[in-house]
Amino acid sequence: MKNIALVLTILFFVFLFSSCRSSQELLDPPISLRKERSISKPADNVMIASPAKTIVIAPNNNVEQKHGIVYQVASELQKRYAALLDVVPYAISNFPLYEFIDRWYGVRYQLGGSNLNGIDCSAFVQRLYEQVFCANLVRTAMEQFHNCRLLKDTANLKEGDLVFFHTRGRKRITHVGIYLANGFFVHASSSQGVMISSLREQYWSRYFAGGGKVSALSL
Repeated sequence: MKNIALVLTILFFVFLFSSCRSSQELLDPPISLRKERSISKPADNVMIASPAKTIVIAPNNNVEQKHGIVYQVASELQKRYAALLDVVPYAISNFPLYEFIDRWYGVRYQLGGSNLNGIDCSAFVQRLYEQVFCANLVRTAMEQFHNCRLLKDTANLKEGDLVFFHTRGRKRITHVGIYLANGFFVHASSSQGVMISSLREQYWSRYFAGGGKVSALSL
């Protein structure tokens, strides 16, 4: 009986020791059983969410990361025209429009002209609509005026609307430009060529005849 009791005692301690070791291995497994935590490279196109919006980051996008937050970096084109229009860079989002303006900026005024050697106000509007908005407009400022739905209140103007002026009497439209944002418009000025001006300037506010939305009939 003493031998049996001794054997049972030995078996009990062997079992207890084995159980304790197994429990410890669960908490701290051997190195051979551990898996290293890996950080995979993000896919070429990833979605990064923020409380305000979700940003799609595509290959070669102009972005930077600070403190774990991804920011879109404004392009030089956005910075330049945001400064002119007194808006934030990301308000400059119609790149074909501003690339067109950038290409023509400073081209001299020439009555009847229609190319980079010289252009008048209505031809500039016609050319911009053709290349940016894929629309065909009539040629003169007066004809363009009569092919628009008139907007008297400048608060209703949107990017791409036309703005008209009567610089030689209230019965005749003599000048036209294209509204951009924040009261600014682009046009071919007879004194300085293609440029950006503000409707709030005394001269332009004095002769402002109204804005116009291009009707479907003229497209």
